[in-house]
Amino acid sequence: MTTATATKNQDTSPERHVDFDEAVGMFLDYIRSYREYSQLTTSAYATDLRMFRDFVEARSGTIPQPDDITREMIIQFGVSLKGAAPLTVRRKYACLSSFFGFLQDMGHAKHNPARRLPLPKVSQNLPVCLTPEQAQRLIEAATKPWSRAMIVLLLSTGIRRSEAIGITLDDLDLDNRQLLVHGKGSKERVVPLNEAVIEAISDYLAHRSKTESRHLFVSREGNPLACRAVNRTVGRAIRRAGLEGQGITPHKLRHTFATHLIRNGVDIRTVQELLGHSDLETTAKYLHSDTRTKHAAVLKLTGLLGPVAATAELA
Repeated sequence: MTTATATKNQDTSPERHVDFDEAVGMFLDYIRSYREYSQLTTSAYATDLRMFRDFVEARSGTIPQPDDITREMIIQFGVSLKGAAPLTVRRKYACLSSFFGFLQDMGHAKHNPARRLPLPKVSQNLPVCLTPEQAQRLIEAATKPWSRAMIVLLLSTGIRRSEAIGITLDDLDLDNRQLLVHGKGSKERVVPLNEAVIEAISDYLAHRSKTESRHLFVSREGNPLACRAVNRTVGRAIRRAGLEGQGITPHKLRHTFATHLIRNGVDIRTVQELLGHSDLETTAKYLHSDTRTKHAAVLKLTGLLGPVAATAELA
């Protein structure tokens, strides 16, 4: 066989096809190792892809090759998620779009059936924000040193729950009143610590389980905490404080931090840096939610509108 013939045979040989499970493995390894997605994000993507796989198998009795999956299948999958929040459906669609986009880039799929799907409408709910009185009740209801330190930390820094459980003793600098936070996408930021959080963390450190773990927050056995442990301790404090039914979650403590900064005149760029937002538009939602500040601003029109506005202000 001549070299030209061999080259021609190589050019016309079919590309290697991967089955769905193999493709998922390749994709998860790509986002974990190359894109450096967090373990939480990688696990969420794995769950989404497993749910889609189970749906397709139940519907067709088999698992199609990735290139045989149609746009109709993906939309039907979204429709099947009855009761799921619109943001949840959007996230699963985004996962599938990333997955098929990766396969397309790698030559294992000819098209991306999840590209530009019709998305469910998301209502623009205002972020839940605790009042100072509610925040103090929540802190007082945290009876254990670690739970009090966690709640004060979330309220005082606005860091994410996942960022809080990832803190190590090396990230904490109580002498200089600052904390190194490892955020999304391996981005780091330094967040200052106020007196309240320093006191709460110092008290917790005096009671912290003896362990070789460098994580700040550890269990009674000395193991790093999981996110569900934070959910449980915040939930218990909410019940003790009599704040059930108000939509308070660990993430809402982050909303509270941001909203109170905005209300107290902190510029949005500073709030963006403290929260670790890559997009200013994400931070801007706290401007929209701050009705108290907007109401106070409108009252300043008294001088412009004369006696009518003055009478309305006194009413």
